[in-house]
Order: sequence, then C-alpha cells, then structure tokens
Amino acid sequence: MTSKRITDTLIKGFLSSGDKEWLFDARRVEFRANPSRTGGTFYDVRYQGKRKVRTVLGKWPALKAADLFKRLSAIRSQTMAGERNSVTVERITDVQSLLLWFSGHIEADKSFSDSYTATAHGCIYNHLMGSLGDVAIKSLSKTDFYKRVYMPKQETLAVSTLHKVWGVLKRACSLAGKLGLIARDPLMGVGWRDFTQDKEVARSGRLKPYQLPELAQCIGDSQFWRRLFFSMQLCHGTRILETSLVEWSHISLDNAVWYIPAANTKTGVEHKVPIAPAVVAMLREAKARRGGRFVFSQNGKKSVHTSTASKWYQKLSAEFGQKFTSHDMRKLARDYWQESGVDSRVAEMLLNHAQSDLEGRYQSRYAWPEMVKAVSALAGAVFG
Repeated sequence: MTSKRITDTLIKGFLSSGDKEWLFDARRVEFRANPSRTGGTFYDVRYQGKRKVRTVLGKWPALKAADLFKRLSAIRSQTMAGERNSVTVERITDVQSLLLWFSGHIEADKSFSDSYTATAHGCIYNHLMGSLGDVAIKSLSKTDFYKRVYMPKQETLAVSTLHKVWGVLKRACSLAGKLGLIARDPLMGVGWRDFTQDKEVARSGRLKPYQLPELAQCIGDSQFWRRLFFSMQLCHGTRILETSLVEWSHISLDNAVWYIPAANTKTGVEHKVPIAPAVVAMLREAKARRGGRFVFSQNGKKSVHTSTASKWYQKLSAEFGQKFTSHDMRKLARDYWQESGVDSRVAEMLLNHAQSDLEGRYQSRYAWPEMVKAVSALAGAVFG
C-alpha cells in the first residue's frame, strides 16, 4: 500500500484495515505497523546501491505524522548524526521515552516471542503511554501506577489485563535499569501484590463441549488449510503460536507424534503431542499439496502470522454465530477432557502447563498412552 502523503488519519485507517503492506511517503519516509497494529514506526529510506537502508525516525502515535513532517529535515539530521538512536541515561528521562525504547527493543530482540511483543505493544500504546508518559523516570512510583492506571482503568479492563499492563511497565523499568539506560529501576521491590491480594480467576471458555457437533460442522465447511489449522489446535489443545509455527520437521507422520520445540512453547520446554489419526490423514494430504518448510505458510518462505490465524478464527466464529477466540478452542479441549473423565494430570500435560522436571519425568512413564486416548477421543467428536 503506497501513498504520496502520510497523514495521521491515513495511518489510523491503515492500522484498522489489516492491510499487510506498508505506507510510503514521497518524502522518502516509510511507515510500518507493529505486530498488534496499535501503532508503528516511521523510517527514513535511502538506497546504497541496490540495498534498501531504513533508519528509525520515531514511533507513532508518540510522534504524530503531522509533527514528523513539520520537522522532517531536523529529525533526519539528528538521526543521521546518531543523536536520536543513541539511548543514554540522559535521553530516557520520562516514562514515554522508556516505553518507546522498550517497544523498539522487543521488536528487534528475537528472544521475545511474537505473542509477547504484540501484547506488550498493546499495553504500551493503549494504556501506559497516555496514562504515564509524562511522568519523570526518577519520580515514577507505585502511587503513579495506582492512581493513573490501576484504579481508573478497572472500569474498562479486567484485572488480568491490568496485571499484564503492570508486567510490561515493570519489565521495561527492570531491563533499562540492568542495562544502565536509566540511573536506577524506580519500581524495584514493587510487586503486583502491592496493589491487590485477590487471586485472578481463570475465565471460563466461551465454547462448551455440548457445542462440539455444531462447531465441527463449521470447521468442516472451512477452506482446507484453515480446517487443518482449527483441527490441529482443537484436537491437541495447542496454543495459536505453537500451531502457527509448526514445521514438517517437527512432525513424524509415521509415528503420529508432534514435537513442539522449546523455542515455540510458552513454557520454554519441548512439548511432545500425539497426533490424532484423522489429523495425520489431513497432514498427509497437506504435504502432498504443498512442500516447503512450514505446514502453514502464505508464501512458502515463512510461517503464517498469528494475526492472520486470528482473522481465520474471527470468520469461523461469525459463521458459528458466537464470538470466540483461538484460546477458547484450547479451553474447549480442556473442558471436553474434564467431562470425559481424562486424568487431570494427563490433561495438564497435553495443555503443556508448567510443571517440575521431576513431575514431568514421573508422569511421562505412564501418561503417553492416556494422552493418545484423550486426543483420539476428542478427534472422534470433531470428525465424527
């Protein structure tokens, strides 16, 4: 998507449209959305021979398009001189500067997962920037978070979401302090329990086991690749990111086993899942249809993005006539196994919830046959 003139109105429309391309301004400025499409980055674009070189000019919405283009020459000069890209203790003086630095850091640092990056961007641009951006780092305290975020946002946000927002702010301060980018971590020693003693209650899934036949019909009517994606996640209780990143090298069709690498899991531990027979058959068909590295790929070169998979779920839920997300499919698998009498420890293993190494080794001695039975039973309900 290109444009001769980038404006703030154009950016808002671009972010809400879900367009996969980027905006380009004739003044040699490119705008790219962040993973959660809550904001993005302005880049100066120039060519060195045939190589395209991008240099960060600033982050939107902290830096508005109108302000950028009013001061484009000055900002470019500062950028080329290295002034805007050198993050020092003196530069990070307020929470806005801290959050902009952290936003850019987690985009560039591959140790942060796509899911965390998307969540953090949402917390930063939707909740933290507007509430705490003007607070000086040296004076930031738990009182600021309590008065500006925790109490006022309870009207619109769940406590679990507020916990995530706090976690992003806390992590940004901690990392900046450890790296010496700020004089000290202003929130050191402050924890979530300083704000509330209430335990977060896990929300029930929107989908219920009795709805499986109707849901299975909607899944069966979906396009092949989406049907395979839905079936793999539902029958095995995997997360959306784990499913999106699956490679053919992770799967043994002959042994009906899916090895999810530690780098792709939330727990950071390799996860071994038995594959339902009906899904094995679909995977054989998929492999015959398309080669490449990834099972799910739009261009054959990289895995399908979770934002694309989320849109598949939006369409599926619309056809089903009830709003739900990919995580509700995972909860549905959990509820089905619970109602079917599957041992809770076996269900926990299938869901890859964190457990001790000793517990994991002990359970794996007897659990695998039970895991196979549980997955096969759920697949039987899905495929009929």
